[in-house]
Amino acid sequence: MSKQANQKLPHERLDIYGVYLETASLCADIAANAACQILALDHLDRAMESIGVNLMRGNGQPAGSAARANYLDVAIGSTHECAAALDVCLARRVVNESSHTSGTQKLWRIRGMLLGLKRASISRAVREEHAPYGTSMFPFASLDMYQVSLSGVGWIQQFVDELAPRPRTQRKLDTSTTGTVLNIAEGHGRETVADQNRFIKMAQEHAYQTLLMLDLMAARNETTPSRIAEGKAIQVRVITMIHVWCERNEQRNDQQL
Repeated sequence: MSKQANQKLPHERLDIYGVYLETASLCADIAANAACQILALDHLDRAMESIGVNLMRGNGQPAGSAARANYLDVAIGSTHECAAALDVCLARRVVNESSHTSGTQKLWRIRGMLLGLKRASISRAVREEHAPYGTSMFPFASLDMYQVSLSGVGWIQQFVDELAPRPRTQRKLDTSTTGTVLNIAEGHGRETVADQNRFIKMAQEHAYQTLLMLDLMAARNETTPSRIAEGKAIQVRVITMIHVWCERNEQRNDQQL
């Protein structure tokens, strides 16, 4: 084999790339062993790929450049999406707590290493820094709107289990509830207020879609208004909290300008 064939590409020399590949393999195993295939598993797969491709692209940009920072920011946001996808899988009871914990801890480590690379790039350092890892609780997990949206996933799961609506309705509820949780998580991981609010408002649109689907089911006599009252209340809380959060986020941004 030639010497050139043995040479590693720049991103392959980074410790984070090896950790990323290990995590991608673990998440693939989690998806393969899931009790059933839900939309969150597709998001997990796509977001894992996004971490890798944006790490590669970012590492190929000049140190200290805006392009490098932007690619790393997208990769960080994708770690948030992956972690949120695992949260949805746990709430839907398609993965066990052990798999959820293992995956989340790996993703937390990747996030810390990405933050270290970003800081190193900004300071124009040549070494790969490692952020302190601490607890593997992603920052978005402390948001009330995230926890309420996640409780909405659990409520919908119980509702679907009891009612067994037609497959098309189940897919739409899966899409909307998953979209709310994942967009809150990814938006919270973005750097600029504009990007944050763009994702958070997409989460709000998904919450509106969930509300609509529940009302339509009642209108079609597939359920009763009283049966969906709690589920609707959860979505209204999410929508209200998102509205307040985005307004405050914009106000803070205006004050800093």
